[in-house]
Parts: sequence; C-alpha cells; structure tokens
Amino acid sequence: MRHHLLLMLIALTCATSASAADRLPIRDYDREVVKTRLAAMPLHSIEGIWQFTTDGALIVIERDNAAAPATDALTSYRMVIIHSPARSVLPGTVMGHLSPTAKRGKYSAMIYTDSDGGSRLLKPKKFTLTLSDDSHLSFHKHGIKIKVRFWRLLPYISRLGIYTREDNPRDLDGCVRVYPMPTSGPVEPIYL
Repeated sequence: MRHHLLLMLIALTCATSASAADRLPIRDYDREVVKTRLAAMPLHSIEGIWQFTTDGALIVIERDNAAAPATDALTSYRMVIIHSPARSVLPGTVMGHLSPTAKRGKYSAMIYTDSDGGSRLLKPKKFTLTLSDDSHLSFHKHGIKIKVRFWRLLPYISRLGIYTREDNPRDLDGCVRVYPMPTSGPVEPIYL
C-alpha cells in the first residue's frame, strides 16, 4: 500500500513539473536573441528594448502581431520581461499591453503591478505612457487620489490654517531606451 502511495506521489510530481514546463515562454527572450529579432523587422517608434530607471529591469516592447504591416496605425503592443531583479519573474513573462492613443507619443497601457511571489504577475492597472523623445518613456498611473483631513472634523481646528500638500513630481517613473540606439545619440554619452 505504501509503495502505491509513493508511486502516485512521484507520478503527481512529474505531472506537475510537466505542466510548469508548458508555461515557459515559447519564444526565446535572451537579450541578444531579442536584438536580432528586432533588427530583422521595421520598428515602430515605441518598439525596442527598454530599461527601468528604478531597478534596472529590462523589457521589450513589441507588436502583438508581428505579421502586421509597419504602417498599421491600430497596432497593439506587449511588454515582455527580458531580465528582472526579482528572480521569481521569468524572462518571457508578459508584463502588460499597450496601444496608441489619438495623441502622438502617448500610449494607453494595462500593466501588471504585483506578483504572487512566484512567476505570475497580478493586479493590472491603467497607465498612460509618454514617449517624450527617442530615448525616454515615462509612466503615469491612472487613479483617484483621496485625501482625508481629519482636523476638519474637529471644531475650530480649521481656523489654525493648517494645510498639507504633497509635492511629488509626476512622470519620473519610466524607462530609457537600450536598443535600438536613439537617433539623438546615447542617453548618457561616454567620454574617452
């Protein structure tokens, strides 16, 4: 009886590892392979390899349908992770989807903002991505900001003139282009 349970446990473990192997990315998302694939096709202005300024993660933004012609204005794009500082997030994991808006250089995006601690990304949020020049892509998160002022609930405390305000600069989160090289030159020039 114990042998049967042990064999069933081994079979279940093998079946689980086979299903995990099925979830690995179909395409290879090594940096050099991605560069070669991007070099072989005409790129839109948003397409390329980008690096986050906060943690150094590398992503590729590419068309969802690679067979679509380069002049297709209604193309949608996907953001795929090439390298992440979080070891649990595997290369080839789709980080989000974006599409162009009516304004040039602005993209509407749905980006996954959290992880389950494993290789799955969760909690999609809406963002607006702005391609300010050839080498900078800034992110602006949509949402409602609620400020509660508890002292308004107390009588006469509002006469003190206390007011709080957060001065957080907007659109500082984002990426810099790694590949292809921006037409304006490198983001940080190297002096010899």
